[in-house]
Amino acid sequence: MNAAPRSRGLNQLVPKIVVGVVASVLAAAAVQGVAGAHTEADIIGVAAGEQVTLNLRPNHGCGDSPTIEVAILAPLEGATAEPVDGWNATSEGYGEGQTVLEWADGVLPTEEIGAFPVTFIAPDSVGELLLFPSVQVCENGDELPWISGDPGSEYPAPRLLILPPGSVPAATIDDVPAGTPGRELLTSIVDPTPATAPSTTQTTASSDDSSGVTTSTVRSAEPDAPDGPSEDDGIPLAIPVLAGAAVVIVGGGLLMWKRRSAG
Repeated sequence: MNAAPRSRGLNQLVPKIVVGVVASVLAAAAVQGVAGAHTEADIIGVAAGEQVTLNLRPNHGCGDSPTIEVAILAPLEGATAEPVDGWNATSEGYGEGQTVLEWADGVLPTEEIGAFPVTFIAPDSVGELLLFPSVQVCENGDELPWISGDPGSEYPAPRLLILPPGSVPAATIDDVPAGTPGRELLTSIVDPTPATAPSTTQTTASSDDSSGVTTSTVRSAEPDAPDGPSEDDGIPLAIPVLAGAAVVIVGGGLLMWKRRSAG
């Protein structure tokens, strides 16, 4: 039996996230559209100040080659990559206000549905659309960069809308009431449909001969961050994308500086 592929490591994956976001920012400033494929999350909106566990599910795009590694740059401090059977989950602070989450040394066959759970406390910035740039690595060496700030691109980054306090978690855009701050940012990604999905879903995380079930959960958490201005309703999509990308660029520059210093 062949040994499980070795992790490529954050030092290789994070610069790819940074470079991709930098390249996509210009497109995001000028183009809006509906993407045909996504790295999906089982919830797309959550109330400000709540403790959340959501599951990120990368689309398979490597033919018959299984996924062996997933890395996510969460735009939040203190985010945690939750354990998945058969995978090595790690969480590492990265720059200011960001966390790198990685699942490695596992195997997710293309015919199976996987879930990579992330736990964090949602910020108080109602109406903000958080981007979660991700890189999916396959056994054949292909790397799928789900990192674009342009929702109309082939590989858009997963995103999550911060809803007003007390809101019910949204599994689909139909769960987000009309007039909710930031809702128009989601409609540029996903068109409303007549069906309404439940606000809590289950997904299966699998690897080799083991599997487990993870469920998105939302719990109240006492906010300890100072009050700050909220995003205004009606903000063009390019504005939050540019702001988020600026944070990623700064963090990416710091990592590459560390690598040069270590060499």
